[in-house]
Amino acid sequence: MILIADKINMLRGVELFSDTPETVLEALAHALKEIEIAPNENIIRKGDQGNCMYIIYNGLVKVHDGEHTIAHVGNSKIFGELALLNPEPRSASVTAVETTMLLRLDQDDFYRIMADRIEVTKGLIRLLISRIKNQNNSIIESLKQREAQLVALVEERTADLREEKLKLQLAYEEISAQNENLEKAYEEINKQKDELQEKTRNITSSINYAKRIQDSILPSLEVIQQYLPNSFVLFKPRDTVSGDFYWFMHKEDMTWIAAVDCTGHGVPGAFMSMIGNTLLNQIVNEKQHITPAEVLRKLHIGVRKALKQDQADSKNRDGMDIALCCVDTKKQQILYAGANRPLLLIQNNELQEYKADKHSIGGLQMEDERLFTDVILPIEPHTYIYLFSDGYVDQFGGKDNRKFMSKKFKELVMLVHQRAFDEQCAIFDQTIEQWKEGYSQIDDIMVIGFRVA
Repeated sequence: MILIADKINMLRGVELFSDTPETVLEALAHALKEIEIAPNENIIRKGDQGNCMYIIYNGLVKVHDGEHTIAHVGNSKIFGELALLNPEPRSASVTAVETTMLLRLDQDDFYRIMADRIEVTKGLIRLLISRIKNQNNSIIESLKQREAQLVALVEERTADLREEKLKLQLAYEEISAQNENLEKAYEEINKQKDELQEKTRNITSSINYAKRIQDSILPSLEVIQQYLPNSFVLFKPRDTVSGDFYWFMHKEDMTWIAAVDCTGHGVPGAFMSMIGNTLLNQIVNEKQHITPAEVLRKLHIGVRKALKQDQADSKNRDGMDIALCCVDTKKQQILYAGANRPLLLIQNNELQEYKADKHSIGGLQMEDERLFTDVILPIEPHTYIYLFSDGYVDQFGGKDNRKFMSKKFKELVMLVHQRAFDEQCAIFDQTIEQWKEGYSQIDDIMVIGFRVA
């Protein structure tokens, strides 16, 4: 509770009551009511009827109109004083900024105390009028400043708008020019698209024609099964035409069969396959008795000559890998020779891998003469042979996106070799399709399997 003496001192320090007699100040001090206001608590609301004034004993309030703050008022300052003379609606709101102690003087108490003190009342009225005049002058000056600010802002904004308009006009002209260029580019793109589609149709037609040619030189399964009735060929080109090819020939008592993997795939590989097929036919037909190793030696010479790799300035390194075997039913033996491609043999339910020589057909030759090795394999009951290109074992897939690998391929061969050969072909096909599910085929795939006894 605030002492009367402190209230009198507070009133004495307020400009409105600075010339008020001591007896009046004491009467006013007894009439003051103490009010404690919490932060953000509303004291006066705009539009409320005015019937009192406030003196800030300690604390801080803000005078505001909605979100717009008009002023901050602190210790020993007053607000709402006009309500002592004229109880009109409040022109602004007042809210505590922090915990604030107020002294409130009600209009009824003010009139009661001043009723017999006309001279004092006149003095207070003159002071209030002076304060109102000063406030009006301040408001007028503030309005003039605000007007000047608004004029400057309007001029600035007008200049900005002119600049923006100019920018928009320039942008419009630029966009119009770009649209014109885009229309021309669109026309050119459509023209190129039509040309590209025509070229694509021509290329596709040529590739399909190349496929028909390649298909025509590949031996049919019916021809192969005339001499190797228990056999299958799984042939899965990566593209329309293939760099892998299989070759077959029956001559007298000799049945020849090969799995050939040429450099590249698609059209380049297909050209190599046609060279290889032609040379194999020529070499085997020319000689009455020839071994697989000798065939590979002559094939190497023929490829190098066909591609002019035997010339000193040649930069061509194309070639092929091959597994070639000859089934001699008269001698009851199988002759095998390989260039980087092995042969898998199963006898007595045991799998044996026969490695190839570690060089290719064609390509760079550092040695004086490229020789290959014959392997003689006796035919026993239930002899199974498997030849294949590297496309199967190198295919990525599975849950970890890894290569199929030779070990898994051999396990698959052992698992299926006793099944019917058409079933074997289907299992090899289904297995690699499931393996590469979700991944692209990276190379041509070929597997040949047959039984000779």
